[in-house]
Amino acid sequence: VIPIVMAGVIGIYGLIVAVILSQSISSPSNSRQTSYSVYTSMAHLAAGICCGASGLAAGCCIGIIGDYGIRNISYRASSVGVFSQTPDYATHSEGDDDSRGLLSAKKGGTDIAMDEEPGVAEDQNKLFVGMLIMLIFSEALALYGLITALIVSQHVYSCGKN
Repeated sequence: VIPIVMAGVIGIYGLIVAVILSQSISSPSNSRQTSYSVYTSMAHLAAGICCGASGLAAGCCIGIIGDYGIRNISYRASSVGVFSQTPDYATHSEGDDDSRGLLSAKKGGTDIAMDEEPGVAEDQNKLFVGMLIMLIFSEALALYGLITALIVSQHVYSCGKN
């Protein structure tokens, strides 16, 4: 869910730049003369390219990080089971009065609960936090493009004014 939301934010950056650029374009006069110069149009083109290219790079990073992160988190979650991998009758003799039933398994002669496997939840949290930090820094790429586009779009030269 987090990578999808971050990708949507990158799209909003492009929308912001488009609205700002469209507000600075003036319509031509009745005599078909415009004050929108080639210099201003190239500045607006550069602003759009800056925002678009940085958004594309950030989107690719977010997609790759989100894909690998989700696959690894789900892989780790699926490798930990609540039920033992061996049947209950295979690990316990008939005389055992183990009330945990399927939640326990024999390892090295001692009973351990499968849901108490050490470090699995810790590993998942570390993996999630690492993925989240990488996603945030990937989002910063698009933010830098937005800032650059806003700075570049402010360069204006008007034609027809003496």
